[in-house]
Amino acid sequence: MKRSVYLGAISLAVAAVAVISVRAGAQDPTNTNPADRIVYRGERTTAEQAESQLACFNWSSEQTRWDPAAAYAQLERDHGAALQQYQSTQGAAVGGAARGALAGLAIGAIAGDAGKGAAIGAVAGGAVGARRGRKGRQSAEAAFEAAATEFQTNFQLWDRHWVSCMIGSGYGVA
Repeated sequence: MKRSVYLGAISLAVAAVAVISVRAGAQDPTNTNPADRIVYRGERTTAEQAESQLACFNWSSEQTRWDPAAAYAQLERDHGAALQQYQSTQGAAVGGAARGALAGLAIGAIAGDAGKGAAIGAVAGGAVGARRGRKGRQSAEAAFEAAATEFQTNFQLWDRHWVSCMIGSGYGVA
């Protein structure tokens, strides 16, 4: 149950990032209007508008010291690392149970009942392993959520700069 809740949260985060990426132009590196804003160009040509958008894209990136395409690529890498960390914790309870059973077997053999010692060790080791697995998953989820929030915050600031630049260049932007 908890695994499906975590996978659901990761899936939701991936979907949100996918929406951001489309809006942020990460799929098209030549997109100079990553928020897909409506731009009124008046009497200007499409080429003039494209040139202005590129200039504003570069200016916004310089002013904020942040590039939406590069940041999105990093966010994808962070998501991949979070998934790897999650997957690495999947066998934590089983591994803990096995290690606990071995330790319990040894202790039980000394005490005179190896089977009982192994059973007690397996239960204790499984509980410890499960707790470590939960902590690892929570850590991975928190790290990815923080990265996604940072991306959104930076993108909003970057977009305000882009809109200001376009308006300052004589365009209407919505």
